[in-house]
Amino acid sequence: MLTVNDGQECPSYLVFELMSVESRSNSTKTPDPQGRFEALRSWLSAQTAASSLVIFRIGFGLTMAFWAFDYLRTDRVRLLCAPDMFHFTYAGFSWVRPWPGHGMIALFVVMMLAAIMIAAGAIYRVATVVFAIGFTHFFLIDRTNYQNHYYLIVLLSWLMTILPANRMFSVDVLNGSVTGSGIIPRWCLLLLQFHIALPYVFGGVAKIDTDWLSAEPMKNILRIQGWVDGVPGWLNETAAANLFTWGGLLFDLLVVPAILWRRTRVVGFLMAIAFHLSNSVMFNIHVFPWLMISATTVFFSPDWPIKFLLWLNLGAKNNEPSSSLLESGGGISTPAVLVLLAYCSFHILWPLRHFIYEGNTGWTEQGHYFSWRMMLRGKTVGLRYYLTDAETGVTQQADIRQFLNPEQQIKFAKDPLMILDLAHGLATESLRRTGKQTEVRALVLASLNGRKPQLLIDPTVNLAAQPKFAFHRPWIVPLHEPLRSDPWTIPLNEWEQHVDLPKLPFLNLQTRISANHR
Repeated sequence: MLTVNDGQECPSYLVFELMSVESRSNSTKTPDPQGRFEALRSWLSAQTAASSLVIFRIGFGLTMAFWAFDYLRTDRVRLLCAPDMFHFTYAGFSWVRPWPGHGMIALFVVMMLAAIMIAAGAIYRVATVVFAIGFTHFFLIDRTNYQNHYYLIVLLSWLMTILPANRMFSVDVLNGSVTGSGIIPRWCLLLLQFHIALPYVFGGVAKIDTDWLSAEPMKNILRIQGWVDGVPGWLNETAAANLFTWGGLLFDLLVVPAILWRRTRVVGFLMAIAFHLSNSVMFNIHVFPWLMISATTVFFSPDWPIKFLLWLNLGAKNNEPSSSLLESGGGISTPAVLVLLAYCSFHILWPLRHFIYEGNTGWTEQGHYFSWRMMLRGKTVGLRYYLTDAETGVTQQADIRQFLNPEQQIKFAKDPLMILDLAHGLATESLRRTGKQTEVRALVLASLNGRKPQLLIDPTVNLAAQPKFAFHRPWIVPLHEPLRSDPWTIPLNEWEQHVDLPKLPFLNLQTRISANHR
């Protein structure tokens, strides 16, 4: 087993050292790619302690059981998954719909029970598949429900279906359906660490951004949350925003290596606890801080729970896996290694796809989702839809409140694609009711990170005629307003008096913009 000078196991990021073992033994030899691949496969196949994965299983199951219970308790299931409301579906998943009647309530009850079974390690394989299917179904119902930690939970849920996390401290071991073991293949723990590292690392990479480094997103967030009024007098708004801006950037980039390195592990973990607790207090992100605090322990030594129990005199030394077991191979196949490498490569490249799109990602939202772009844009939006009868030319303003729940109304207008989706929905509904073709246009003013408001959507374009999910979206007005030293604070209902609007007949309908979306 490869060790460092103090006798500890090498952290996972030294995989390439292991890949080059043969080449270092004789530096004059021609590089052997096949030999390096076999060294990698052997290293991934080697066994390691299972206790860290087991602790994650218990924490994940309990956290998700509480999440499902809280959604049932607060009736958010009915609010977010009402089958008779309009839903903003993902490309290719328009067939995923809320179940009728009390179906979604039943689904959340089943998910809660499955999560409890995951924590207990009871009928583990069935429980993980049931929970993964149920949570993914909920996730895909509506894009306004998107949160980065929900995306992470989807990935973790499906990952748990293949990880042998029920080999210790589980009902499955007690009833004999699974043979108890204190070891797992190393690739299992590495893949879990990879997933937990994604939001940290790419959350930091995404913050290397002009707007973020100007501290304006944090100024806007602190202003909305009312935190600036509560800080000490010496810590003004700018200083507080810069503290959170640079602290967040450095934390995201450094926390994973800090916890992996034994000498800085305690400090790194204490920083993670402080970071997530502060997020829990400042922002309404539900169970995510608690999930990440427990999940971050996977970067500790794989056998840290056993060592902790020994330290408390609650365990016995014979519970520790022997070094011979740790060295033995688990036999991961070559195709499995290739699939593993392809999977990880995808999740490294996919968050960077926003570079292939035109324009500011925070403005167009192209490449924003599934990219771990957290707290990068404060966006205030006001909009109105106008419906024009294609035959008579008569225009009227649409009332979208009958189609959307309050949370959808708050969230959807920041994303031009969702604005387009609802335009198609309004046209379809008008055709169903009147039997006539209807043109749909939108007046949308948006302020990004304290900028002066400007048009987000071209109001002359019939959105109902625009294709969904197109790579090029000419109906989005490019961002041209610069960042301001003093953020825009004029109330939303007065914006139209300060912004140059095109002279269009339907704008003579004198109803002011009233929707405020952040």
